[in-house]
Amino acid sequence: MKNIDKITPFTVSTSESSFGVLTTLTVKNEVSVKKSISCKEQTLFASNIYNEDDGYNLVYTVIDDTGKAESFIEDDGILPTLFLSPDLENYVSVIPYHPDKELEISIPLFNRENTDLPKGNRPFIGDFIGVSNQFSIFYDVDIWDDKKPDKLLAIEFKNGVLKKKHNKKVPLPRNNNIYINANEIHLLSSSGNTWLHRQIDEKGVEVKSRALKATTNYFWQIISLSFESNSYVLYEKKGKISIETITVDNVCTSKAIIDIKDEFFNTWQPEQISDNTCVIRFNTEFGNGWLTIKNDEVLELFYSKDAKGYKNLISGDVLEFEEPNLIISSINKTKENGYAVVFYPSVDGKEKNKKILIFQRQLE
Repeated sequence: MKNIDKITPFTVSTSESSFGVLTTLTVKNEVSVKKSISCKEQTLFASNIYNEDDGYNLVYTVIDDTGKAESFIEDDGILPTLFLSPDLENYVSVIPYHPDKELEISIPLFNRENTDLPKGNRPFIGDFIGVSNQFSIFYDVDIWDDKKPDKLLAIEFKNGVLKKKHNKKVPLPRNNNIYINANEIHLLSSSGNTWLHRQIDEKGVEVKSRALKATTNYFWQIISLSFESNSYVLYEKKGKISIETITVDNVCTSKAIIDIKDEFFNTWQPEQISDNTCVIRFNTEFGNGWLTIKNDEVLELFYSKDAKGYKNLISGDVLEFEEPNLIISSINKTKENGYAVVFYPSVDGKEKNKKILIFQRQLE
């Protein structure tokens, strides 16, 4: 296959503050940003950059820790899903143009010269979660059908080369949260205050399980999950954010960590930035934000409510932005204990968005 070509579609401006580095990318006509992912301690994201005739190009952009941007254009493909191989090389699944079929191919994002064009597969709807042994793991929960089991896609690699895709149905119960660490895949589901913690292998086969009597009926996200050490799970009630701690002896206890007064509408899959430390984005009726948690301690919580930007509710400091009403597109790890938040401005009606903002932060 041909390597992707470098292009310069953005006007780039960068500023630095005590919070971190902010990069603003601006296009001439319109841009729609997709998800981001780690790229050798940098940030990689995909975007559709529109022409004056409303056609668009799929573009990949890498932002380094100084805010410098490099962009590359995809030759033939839409609907990108960025992921990492077990060797932490950047890959992408895209759908090349075909007059009759929508088939997805998974290919290296860079260095394609030794890769033959693969056969296409039916697109997998789920999200990339992480890597386990020689597999890249994706997971999907069908939110429209409460009877369908969850699905797992394990892309197998051998000697650094993609070998085979394994599509598996996960044994019930469904609607699991998933956590991967140290080549172990863990699932957590709830039925009232009875939670089920399972470990599965890369083919979806159960390895071990335990039933838990939690202090709450519902949880949002997994901070960490293990049979060998304490586990930590995030939940929230009426704006009060808490952590459920689960011991190796199956004892569950609750600890309130902060009260933001507003209920979560949504949270997203945590981004692990170091051992037992993750960043989780959320939104509420009144804004959006993200919080960084280590085990059962909140390190920071940035929230856009009543702020010209995002206020850290732990320190009281405000991360200011010129653009009002920013939407968080994604969060990704950069370096150890470092992360990037990718934003775009909310626009009204027929107004076209022309900006992407990337904020990079390094914790001590």
